[in-house]
Amino acid sequence: MTKMVVRADVAAGMIAGALGAVLISAIWIGLVFPPTIPIGGGGILKGDQIPLSEHDWGFNQFKKGGPEICGVTGHNITITLQNTGQNLHGFQVVADGGTFIAGLAKSDLLRPGEVRKISIHITQPGNYFYICPVSGHRQKGMVAPCVIQVGC
Repeated sequence: MTKMVVRADVAAGMIAGALGAVLISAIWIGLVFPPTIPIGGGGILKGDQIPLSEHDWGFNQFKKGGPEICGVTGHNITITLQNTGQNLHGFQVVADGGTFIAGLAKSDLLRPGEVRKISIHITQPGNYFYICPVSGHRQKGMVAPCVIQVGC
């Protein structure tokens, strides 16, 4: 029997193909099973007047997620939003499944430098999230808990 010799270019192609398959598998796994987004950047904001700047609610390269907002069931909460960044941003309170509860419409965005007061009124106690609805911003960390309960 004669031994089959593998040419160097064929061997290199086989190695490159194997490495490519590993890389594609890693990318696929990252897309199908993304890492969890850490939420809650520390602290709890209470009361009926809450100031939030863009970096407070989580769009910051050094931290992910904003502080928890604690609101009282059935009370108005006035949130002063300040967009200190260079991108458009929004503000919504959503249920766990992403259902809109309160806040700005998805198309009603704050321009860079804009300050706006919004009032939210949530009658059902529960654990919600406040997010930026701009595509990709929630995934970058603009998500934090919003707890509505009998008292804070």
